[in-house]
Amino acid sequence: MRLLLVEDDPMIGEAVRDGLKLDGYTVDWVRDGAAADTALATGEFAAVLLDLGLPRRDGLQVLKTLRARRDPVPVLVI
Repeated sequence: MRLLLVEDDPMIGEAVRDGLKLDGYTVDWVRDGAAADTALATGEFAAVLLDLGLPRRDGLQVLKTLRARRDPVPVLVI
């Protein structure tokens, strides 16, 4: 299962990514909202773990763009 992790804090991002990988998930990790928009527009993910306080574009804007495209991917706000 492929997940998108959107987190700008390196310590949190590494811990979450590593934990998910240990459980067998494939994790794509991006560190800002603009990169999240690109990843979501070009890739398929089973779920998104989304931080709200992101550089370049905040998490709520990422979520609004995702839903405006009618993408039903589950999003967990972290």
